[in-house]
Amino acid sequence: MPYAKPTSQMSIFEEQQGWEAEWQDMPEFVQQNLLPEKSIKVNFASIEDMKKFADLIGQIITIDTQYVWFPKAEIQMLKNKLYVDEE
Repeated sequence: MPYAKPTSQMSIFEEQQGWEAEWQDMPEFVQQNLLPEKSIKVNFASIEDMKKFADLIGQIITIDTQYVWFPKAEIQMLKNKLYVDEE
């Protein structure tokens, strides 16, 4: 039997939302802007120059380093975090 295209499609937002009662009085979530204010590209004439720059900023820079934060940023590891229901 050929596929019959529906004549109208209900939006998922038109359905009654079961989660609305569960989310009453929940605190608002505000996402911080974690993007840098300014980025620059730094070129090095030699590996020695790269090492001197790393010493100046107090960070480890290798051939594979794609970016650094100055001052050094604390990188959060979130992949091992879980959300659990307290009930």
